[in-house]
Amino acid sequence: MQTLRAKEDQNFWNFLFSIFFIIVLALGLWAMQDIRSGFLTSVPVFDAVMMAFAAFRITRLVVYDKITRWFRELFAQKSEVEKDGITYVEVAPYASGFRHTVYDLLNCPWCIGIWSSAVVIFAYFVTDWAWSVIFFLAIAGAGSLLQVAANAIGWRAESLKLEAQEHNRDLRL
Repeated sequence: MQTLRAKEDQNFWNFLFSIFFIIVLALGLWAMQDIRSGFLTSVPVFDAVMMAFAAFRITRLVVYDKITRWFRELFAQKSEVEKDGITYVEVAPYASGFRHTVYDLLNCPWCIGIWSSAVVIFAYFVTDWAWSVIFFLAIAGAGSLLQVAANAIGWRAESLKLEAQEHNRDLRL
């Protein structure tokens, strides 16, 4: 259970990160306006969809993928726990402070989604080469989304199969 002092400390760090995000967002908007000599007011629908898929893929990469686990674990406490002769590595956030806040951020798809969207949008509006990267990430994001959908269908089918088996067993009794 988190103490009141630790909770207040986390509120402080969360507040600082919120201010940091607002500053980064404002600087990004200023840079986009300065580089493009004005704000762009419309985005083709195809480009918007591609940016959404790219942000989705970046979010999954940061929050869920094994390849970035090493980075998430930089901000976590790791300890070895032995149970029944098997050694497990337990990963948990620090009790409070900067590392705890970063750990929470890196494990929050909503939080990383906002940051990745900001990066994708900034890159789209400011650099010419970004479209190639966005397109690549978008295709990977669409593939990830299809995989998640396929897994959900498989899990649902497996659940229905188990329910049917249980129902048939109950009928035999």
